[in-house]
Amino acid sequence: MEAATPSRPAPTRSITPALVWILLAAAAALAAIWFLHALGYWEDDAYIHLEFARSVANGQGFSFGGHVVYGDTSPLWVFLLVAFHAVIPGWMAAGKALTACAAIFALAGAFCFSRSLVRSALSAAESSVFAATMLLVFVLSPYFGYWAFSGMEALLAGGVACWALAAVAQRPISAPRFLAAAFLAGLAPVLRPEMSFFTLLLVLVLIERLARMAASLAQRIALLAAGLVLIATPAILWARYALHTFGMVVPNTNAAKRAQPGDSVVKHLLQVYTFGFPVVLVGLALLALWLLWYLARGRAQHTAGLGRTLHAGGWLLVVWTAINAVFYVADHTYVQTRYIFVTAPLLTIALFAIAAQRFPKVYRGLLGFALVFGIVMSALATWPLVNAKKQIDAIYAELAEYLSHLPPEAGVAHYSIGEAAFLSSHTIIDTGGITRPSIIPLLADPTDERRTAWMYDQGAQYEVIDHQPMPGAVLVWSHDVPSTRWVVRLGPSHDFEHLMLWKLPPRP
Repeated sequence: MEAATPSRPAPTRSITPALVWILLAAAAALAAIWFLHALGYWEDDAYIHLEFARSVANGQGFSFGGHVVYGDTSPLWVFLLVAFHAVIPGWMAAGKALTACAAIFALAGAFCFSRSLVRSALSAAESSVFAATMLLVFVLSPYFGYWAFSGMEALLAGGVACWALAAVAQRPISAPRFLAAAFLAGLAPVLRPEMSFFTLLLVLVLIERLARMAASLAQRIALLAAGLVLIATPAILWARYALHTFGMVVPNTNAAKRAQPGDSVVKHLLQVYTFGFPVVLVGLALLALWLLWYLARGRAQHTAGLGRTLHAGGWLLVVWTAINAVFYVADHTYVQTRYIFVTAPLLTIALFAIAAQRFPKVYRGLLGFALVFGIVMSALATWPLVNAKKQIDAIYAELAEYLSHLPPEAGVAHYSIGEAAFLSSHTIIDTGGITRPSIIPLLADPTDERRTAWMYDQGAQYEVIDHQPMPGAVLVWSHDVPSTRWVVRLGPSHDFEHLMLWKLPPRP
């Protein structure tokens, strides 16, 4: 298995600007289709963002239903929602506009990042074709259609990473690029907590780039000082606010989103990658086999050039993804698909860049597989799942309307708190621990007695759950809702779950 030697092939007539524009137009059209398809869909956790944003806009600080609590992991996204709402009156319209802008920002960043990965080995035309092809792979990935316009911050977080990595690709780095990368590194931790690892890794790259910069010592010291201010200021300001307001810097979701004690995080993580980004698993496996094959034959010198195949930003992605995986396992996190949506598309691009430069046949095979896989899974899994989510949102709106007519003091215990709380403005008692962290120690309790006592202590008079919660509870509202599991659907789904509102009996 001989690796192709990186070289700069002569441009061919088949690679033209027209092809680049065709690929970009296809990617843009697909993104627009997903946006239109998702207009009636808003993720329940995204409603939590909206509730916090509405509280901030109303001068109530970071609160949920009037209850000050550290239940939001993305303060920057909340502030952006507030800013967009200042221009666009409707909260949902403002949120959808923000997701569209985030998608444009992220996809443009992905194009620049993709081109930066192969620019040293391919011609300018080939680099642009590669970058445009990667955008098509990106928007065809099954998780793109689901998360891009769901109201969550994952795609914007990926865009921040793309632009920062593209900025550090240049060697030697210019002062504007250095400061831009530092600015983005500073925003990352207040966009998603796991991006703190990204910021730390990027700082190391920036220090290396600064050391090699063609500038005087005084200029480099000034740039270092400015960069540190840009990197540290957002996190320090938010940490100070969080400590003063909540008494802690780690959000409740870190403990609330843990997997059950007997669940395997590694197994679930592999399942999430397999369903959405199998190229990551296949590409890493092939790369590891290639390295082992050469090392076993005592030809380590042939692997030395691999390190130069990607710039530092590309390898940073590999390390960052590995650190995230270790963190999820160590923290016993229940990994949701949007968690890997921040890194997996970018890592896919990096692996394709290695293949395009060193293994052209593997590149063509993986590319064909990725395109076919993306089309099939997006059509048979993502499209119907978004349809199901739109139906659920409409049903939850009916539930919220019912809740709005209940007595204000009648608290409603519920796990999916976002839409019900935002639309009804009724007191929702979170049984998942995001806004009511006192339930977290009870989440792994196999019995219901302590949980029931906790709900009564919180003032619950109703509960939303798919079965009778206790003897004497009376069903007052119910509706069947489509299942939201990630499955391939070859026809209409007959898989439904029960959404039920129960009036609890008086406390024994």
